[in-house]
Amino acid sequence: MTMKKELTVLDKRNRLFIKILWGLLALGIVADIGAGLGTDMILLLVIVGTVSIGIATFMTYKRILVSYIMYYVPIILMAITTLLIVSDPNPIISTYFLTFVGIALMTLYADYKPIVFSGLLSMGLSTYLFLTPKYKDILFPNDSLIYLYLYIIFITIALASSAKFSQKLQEEVLVERSDALASKEMAEQLVEKMKSSILVLGEFSSEQKNTAQSTGQISREVTTTFTEMSASIEKQTGMVLNVSSSAQTIESAVTQLLEGATRLQQYSADTAALTEDGNTLVHTLSTEVERVRAIISQTVEMMKQLIEQNERVSSIVGSISEISEQTNLLSLNAAIEAARAGEQGRGFAVVAGEVRKLADNASLAANEINDILGAIHTQISAVSEQVNLGDQAADVSYNAAQQVEKIIRSINGNTEQVKQQSDTVGVSSRQLHEQYSSIADEMTSMAATTEQNMASVEEVCASMENQDSKINHLVDGYGKLDSLISELTQLVEQKKTKQN
Repeated sequence: MTMKKELTVLDKRNRLFIKILWGLLALGIVADIGAGLGTDMILLLVIVGTVSIGIATFMTYKRILVSYIMYYVPIILMAITTLLIVSDPNPIISTYFLTFVGIALMTLYADYKPIVFSGLLSMGLSTYLFLTPKYKDILFPNDSLIYLYLYIIFITIALASSAKFSQKLQEEVLVERSDALASKEMAEQLVEKMKSSILVLGEFSSEQKNTAQSTGQISREVTTTFTEMSASIEKQTGMVLNVSSSAQTIESAVTQLLEGATRLQQYSADTAALTEDGNTLVHTLSTEVERVRAIISQTVEMMKQLIEQNERVSSIVGSISEISEQTNLLSLNAAIEAARAGEQGRGFAVVAGEVRKLADNASLAANEINDILGAIHTQISAVSEQVNLGDQAADVSYNAAQQVEKIIRSINGNTEQVKQQSDTVGVSSRQLHEQYSSIADEMTSMAATTEQNMASVEEVCASMENQDSKINHLVDGYGKLDSLISELTQLVEQKKTKQN
């Protein structure tokens, strides 16, 4: 691409020189006609000039040997100058000065080589004119050939050095401009990638926020369920205590069997009713505990998914940090290259500075997001541990409820036996006493189990309240994450607006 552009500029310069040559030829012909030269000399000038310049014109516009036309042009200039001097019967020094004009015109190529070549041709022409007595006496009556060489050498060296310096400076500017454009393009690509990452992170954060809110809702429902279950178990405990009181009444009735046979039957019926109610409540308790186990299992699975998604967020934040670091490095390189370019690179320096500020802000935001995600991960782990403890407590409650249900069914059967035996209480008083001892032991065990269940339910209820609090804190953390994502999005939009 650069080579093609250079050749295009060279073509324009060659075409400019073609126009200059045609102008010099026309001027020379007019001057010869005005001087009254012979037709032969004028025709010679016309033929030589037209052929040589015509060849150069054909090569220029057909793009033949484009790089060598710059050496052919000074030959034509020297040829025309020579013909103008030779064809003039009284040549003047101003015509000879056209050799210096030819050297000066070569600076339009911005290349030292045609300048040096033109200088050599001028030295050759000067040598020829100086060694020819006719032209020496007219053009250089009191000059030395060495002085002519020195004039030509000085002019050639000065113009060649200037052209070399200009050519080098132009090449450096082109290289620096190319590097600056490449850096700008890379920075724009990084900004677009960062914008895409922020959009993905925003969508992911919204999904996680909704998931956390759903988890919080489930946690509140579980807490409410446990509260209701605690009230039910507390009611069951009261009923068990009532059953125990009834058993004590039965013991008193057994002791006073002769006095309370009728009362024993009534108490037996009451005990059967209470036992049936207890059996119903225990069955309800088993159902609720099973439901709680299912809810807690679902919560555990959702917490695992939440942990995995949190790790994905951490991975995306790491990518953003890497992108911001690369952006910072690229902006630094762009600033260095812009500084080298001087005034021409001041605009790129401003863009590089803005890109570097954006990279720094993105890096700070990414670090802050990473810190928040670390805190969220710790809280999620703590909540997961509490949910696992709740799951274990639910298993214990479920097993205890099964055992209580079995005991209630056993008590129900024993109560039926008491009711049947109440009709023959007088005959079977000793047997009834023995049965009561067994019932008393089972009631004591049931009361202890009920108290244990109550303590477990209270512990699970406290854990669920703690879990609900932590989930609310998690939702607040995702709110802060959404705020940071919004700030990053605004930074990217501001950067894009400035670039546009």
